[in-house]
Amino acid sequence: MINRTVQVVLFIFLSAVGYHLLAQQKLNGNADGKGQTASNTKKILFPTVYLGRSEFKGGLISKAEFDRLLKQGLTSTDSLGNKYKVVDFDFNYIERELYEDSIGNMKVMTEILFEHCKGDTVTSNISSGIYSRSKAGDTVYIDQVSVVRYKNGKGNKPVFESTVLGARGIKCIITK
Repeated sequence: MINRTVQVVLFIFLSAVGYHLLAQQKLNGNADGKGQTASNTKKILFPTVYLGRSEFKGGLISKAEFDRLLKQGLTSTDSLGNKYKVVDFDFNYIERELYEDSIGNMKVMTEILFEHCKGDTVTSNISSGIYSRSKAGDTVYIDQVSVVRYKNGKGNKPVFESTVLGARGIKCIITK
């Protein structure tokens, strides 16, 4: 009796998984078993954002390096080497702190600082305190980055395209 019930449940489960996979294939246009060709696929490329004038695009970073690169602002390029100017971005700073509650229990809590920044550098509100406040264990998210591409301009003054694009964000985890 139990063996028969297990077989029925297993059959229903495998049928549902097979149906789901078949539906995914049809949504992707692969119902005929052939892969997508280069002519019917679109590649959406987002420019990469770097912290400062460096190649740092996220991950673990020392406090000293984070402070130095954040002062330089953000830069951006795409995979073809085209340069972009950062127009604005969201700066999220997640700070870990150790607190004591009313009965003496220690708790790790997080404080979140959010600011929308115009241009390629953090606002004066952030820069006035972030360098003394940041420490190992804190996390910084720079996201919702908007960029415009540099065009060839005359003279020393850069010229920009008018189309604003979204760029990849950065996640920094500050270490010692």
